[in-house]
Amino acid sequence: MPISQTSAYLSSKMNIESQLFHTLFSPHTVKATLLIVHGMQEHSGRYAEIAEYFAGHQIAVLTYDHLGHGKSVKDKKDIGFFQLQQPDERLIADAEMMADHLAEQFPDVPHFVLGHSMGSFITRCLLQKSGKKFNGAIITGTGGPLPGISLLKGYLAVANRIAPKHRTFLNTVFTHVNNKHFKQDQDFGDTSWLSINPENRRAFEQDELCGIPFTHNAFYTLFAIYKKATARNWASSISKSFPFLFVSGKNDPIGDFSKGVMHTVKHLKADGFRDVETKIYPEMRHEILNEAIREEVLEGIHEWILKHF
Repeated sequence: MPISQTSAYLSSKMNIESQLFHTLFSPHTVKATLLIVHGMQEHSGRYAEIAEYFAGHQIAVLTYDHLGHGKSVKDKKDIGFFQLQQPDERLIADAEMMADHLAEQFPDVPHFVLGHSMGSFITRCLLQKSGKKFNGAIITGTGGPLPGISLLKGYLAVANRIAPKHRTFLNTVFTHVNNKHFKQDQDFGDTSWLSINPENRRAFEQDELCGIPFTHNAFYTLFAIYKKATARNWASSISKSFPFLFVSGKNDPIGDFSKGVMHTVKHLKADGFRDVETKIYPEMRHEILNEAIREEVLEGIHEWILKHF
């Protein structure tokens, strides 16, 4: 099936001087759309094959680079820094802008969103604000409430004012905390927590746009969004009939080895959400979309989307 691929830049509504790089994967016949919201310290190019998979099933896909990531920066030194004023609101607004841009291209079909890792928390905040724009959400690599997040956010708020562009020691802490369970691996390294798939880990390590340490500003933004996305009432503004699919590796430390994911799902169901599904893959880690079983994972997501046309 022929697929057209078009890349361009779009000015942010919150800062017209900022240009967000995005790519549209469009099949000849479009039956639905999918917005992909990527994670921290990576970029949308890593989702090209995933986008091609869905486009091959008549789903138009839009991928984009967040502010401070990938090709949405003017200079590589700006990777890992968002902006000084309201950076968390900016990331959510940018996601909504991209969703609107995609819907404008294909106005008469169902619209879905897939958020991974940091993108999963941005997506959850986006749904708080604009859930009615979507027919369902796929949440991958997500987590539950984080103990002590208010104190951490408070510290980072101060650090963000004093030295916003400083590459903080928290990068090392973040890697250590996520990696401590995998030291038994024969090929143990800094990216062990990302994936059990060594090919994916090598690709991440060799990608010059991946793994660049976050600044104080970026970590402040991340935890501000995380706190909003995991509050007990985070989904209170979303319709109880809204469909969710949570996908995770059983051994994903961001999801607290599936406990954080199941905590989130349990509360959604307790709050009356009627269409919440979960797929937990044994042995798999954080980047469930890039594990060796990716085809199986994508097939499961595609089947779920089909059910919610």
